Amino acid sequence: MAHNSNCARARLPGCKCECGGAMHACQGAFEIADGTEKRVREYLAEQEGNWDTRPPGVTLKQAAIGCARADVVYWLYRDEALRRCARSADERAFEDAPGVSDSGLVLRGLSAHLGAQRMQAFQLWARSTHFWCELLAQIAHAITQYEQLRDRIFRMAEEALRLRSTEPLADELRCARAIEVAVWSAWRYLFEGIISTLDAGMSLRALLNSGDVAPLLWPIRVLAVLMCPDASGHPAVRRYCWDPIVRHGGAEVRQKVRERLTQMFPDDPWFA
Repeated sequence: MAHNSNCARARLPGCKCECGGAMHACQGAFEIADGTEKRVREYLAEQEGNWDTRPPGVTLKQAAIGCARADVVYWLYRDEALRRCARSADERAFEDAPGVSDSGLVLRGLSAHLGAQRMQAFQLWARSTHFWCELLAQIAHAITQYEQLRDRIFRMAEEALRLRSTEPLADELRCARAIEVAVWSAWRYLFEGIISTLDAGMSLRALLNSGDVAPLLWPIRVLAVLMCPDASGHPAVRRYCWDPIVRHGGAEVRQKVRERLTQMFPDDPWFA
């Protein structure tokens, strides 16, 4: 099924379209965050309603993540700089806007590399393995260890993606270096999108050399938690992205939501 507005503005878990999860739900989240506080609070109330009554097929774990996700949208509403930065990264890397040549460059580049048929096969695999949100989570994790691992970041993310996937990548896609191209292009275009919103003259090298990686980390973490079709079944997104967001004072994740996450994910020590 082709990517559509139901996926772009999804409010419940799951992705079934050919975007592979790379364009899942982010557009809708940014639209809400761009709106009025009333609209944001309506979204908060909607997710609280899912916790209280649970729509068919939605688990308590998924409802807890939904409530936390609503708090992230409210955070984006309050923090315009973060919202602008995360949205720029998303649009440059993943959101393929018609007629805009510098948008969706990760997916465009990968599709050009693989060809239409192999790209479709890769996106089916990516959807079932949470590849794209896993990639963002692994990039966020790698950045936090940048000083110790600066020469190994790419290889670390690639290997983690291979080891984590429960479904093997088809030999044809492996030989075509699909994962390597996806990692490299995501790294490049996500950071280009972020850097473009920062002070004039700031470069990725200057930012990394300064040791201040927060401007890189928060937009990537936000994108990962917004993009992930079902973080209740995705430990890396919970550990590397949800945990720091929940602990971060600026995000203002509500105490009752924190308690729900602790209750629903007792095996996640980072939520304890």
